[in-house]
Amino acid sequence: MIKASRAFAALAILCFASFAFAEEPVPAPAPPAAVEPTPEAGPAPTVAPKAEAPKAEAKKAEEEIPESVLAMTGGATTGKRKTPFAISVVLEQQLGIGTFVADKFARNPFYGYSLSLRPRYYFTDKLFAELQFSILGELTQSYQSSNTYKRQVMPSDLFLTLKYSNAYKIPGLGLNLSPYIRLGAPTSYESRYRNLYLSTAAGFNLGRMIGNHFFLDYAFRFNKNFNKTAQPTISGASIALARTRGNEDIGGGEVINGDDNNISFSVYNALTGSVIINEQWSVTLQLAIQNSWTYLSLPKDQFSSPNAKAGRGQRDRTFGVVDLTYQPWEHWGFSLGLYSTQPAKTADNKSVRFPFFDFSSEGNNYTQMYLDVFMTY
Repeated sequence: MIKASRAFAALAILCFASFAFAEEPVPAPAPPAAVEPTPEAGPAPTVAPKAEAPKAEAKKAEEEIPESVLAMTGGATTGKRKTPFAISVVLEQQLGIGTFVADKFARNPFYGYSLSLRPRYYFTDKLFAELQFSILGELTQSYQSSNTYKRQVMPSDLFLTLKYSNAYKIPGLGLNLSPYIRLGAPTSYESRYRNLYLSTAAGFNLGRMIGNHFFLDYAFRFNKNFNKTAQPTISGASIALARTRGNEDIGGGEVINGDDNNISFSVYNALTGSVIINEQWSVTLQLAIQNSWTYLSLPKDQFSSPNAKAGRGQRDRTFGVVDLTYQPWEHWGFSLGLYSTQPAKTADNKSVRFPFFDFSSEGNNYTQMYLDVFMTY
């Protein structure tokens, strides 16, 4: 069994997603803990050692999955735990590609950081509860939200997840099913700006170890938000800000910001592949897409953009990660990678963006380089 716990690319997704829509974060990895490989169906063999060999080999392959790879999908790790408590801490540095754009009109330097905490409690080797919280900041001028200022420290939402890792193995396919549910509290500035009461989610992972050096995982999640208003509001704003078909005065010192509607629900799909080089090194590639729908359904009229479509508002966003993880010590390690989160299509809605790098609007810093220093226990 591999004892070392390594960081993983999905943590980068969580940290960046909190800037954009805190109520719908990118799936993040979880700290490792013990997992007992699911036994094969049927009665236990009584004789013939050769009949037991395939089962023993399958169990050995599952136990050799690095803890960092299992944690990347929020799963528990192999082996027996000494304590029901576990925690993962990740300090991340982020540098946007807009920093290197030569065009002075498009250049937008970005350097940020995040500190992510994920404590867990294990009821059994497979069933656990996890809290997830991050602190984020930007050393350059903030550009993500109109209610932030330079070098402001920003908290993420607080999430509570209950997950049953490797609850069932699908016969014939060898896929381990890991269902989970999640609740989110609006502790971030973004969620309060959007008048979010509560976010809920339910999903599952399907994972399989292929041979001794490749792990494949598919993740699905449905997210439902509960907001006070269909659009974000600005408290204490001047009445002069209210205007027809834009910012509207709704009384009580609040003005609706009509340019950005709140998300009602979303669907998230992700495919992750990890090449396990040895106990210290692994390479991960992840591709995900999130389809979100707003509360409002609007017709297309003379005020609409030429690229807009009538109907319920929909936002499609892709996530691409290329990650290299190295863990030379049992509880400490490093991850270096490239992370992209961007709209699925270009601004004119005619072309699909390359999900792993932003070639069309570099100044927006949709693509960022990151370096993680992590500790797991």
